[in-house]
Amino acid sequence: MTLYADLHRHLGGALHPRIIYKFLQRHDHPVLGYFPDYEGFYSWFTRRCRTLEEFVKIHTLVEELQSLEHLPYFCVRLCRGAYMFENLQYLELRYNPYFRTDKTLSMQKRIGQMKLIVEVITENLRPAEYPIVVKQIICLDRRLPQNLNEAILKVAIDNIGPVVGIDLAGPEINDHKFETWIKFMAKARAAGLKTTCHLGETGIDNVHEQYFAVLDRIGHGIHIPLMKPDLLKELAKRQITLEVCPTSYCQTGVLNDLGDLRTVFERCRKAGVSIAVCTDNPGRNPSPCTLPGEYERLIDHDVIDFGELKQIQNEAFRSAFGFVGGGRG
Repeated sequence: MTLYADLHRHLGGALHPRIIYKFLQRHDHPVLGYFPDYEGFYSWFTRRCRTLEEFVKIHTLVEELQSLEHLPYFCVRLCRGAYMFENLQYLELRYNPYFRTDKTLSMQKRIGQMKLIVEVITENLRPAEYPIVVKQIICLDRRLPQNLNEAILKVAIDNIGPVVGIDLAGPEINDHKFETWIKFMAKARAAGLKTTCHLGETGIDNVHEQYFAVLDRIGHGIHIPLMKPDLLKELAKRQITLEVCPTSYCQTGVLNDLGDLRTVFERCRKAGVSIAVCTDNPGRNPSPCTLPGEYERLIDHDVIDFGELKQIQNEAFRSAFGFVGGGRG
């Protein structure tokens, strides 16, 4: 049996929509007023969006459901599905703890609650009956003020072990603030965390070469080979892996067809830049969207061939932040 590693999966988009819908039914959630049947909810939840910003908005609903009280429900089912249906041996799960705190509390109290969020997730990502290794990546967010992102980074540093890395997520806005984010990444690295960053997903404006000195991987980054292939040489030199999430780009309106990724893979291959294929938000994509399914779709669209498959699978383990034998040391 082939085993897989997924390095880019968001907690907010990780779960199958049927699991979300059953949760809504169990708690008689008001959103059921808009979706009295599962088919309607599924169509809305997995629809293609025009922009990344539109896609991200739907995360808000799920983040609010994944409260301190209900996180065990979501975490256990996530591990079960990843192990039983995807053959995942290793998973890096990323999320923003602040977005799961109680919105009725003051900001200061919500900051204090983030520690509990991480602890509950840590406790419930280790079910003995599903022998999958799950490590956490904590997300900073471009929409949040600097002091709040500083508090999020502190929570990550205080939980090194189950938390293996820091990510910069959120809509690709405020690209002129890149020096601030570089300082955050440098601080995370100095504390012993690995670093990744959502860059070059929808365009090239937020890609600044100064990032490369403080990153181990780049989330997406597909517009680097598409629009600035001259930067690939530096990525190869620094051994920075791109986390490429194929189906997401069609769901967020970034690409029209998976075949558009041929150029990404060809130019990275030529430059010596490694790619790890990931799922991103498999629950938000039309079923079935599994990691093995992503590999199959890339082969079907002539983006990769069977000869490359094993190498790309191995790259995910090699680039992992918390897998024994993985990472950059």
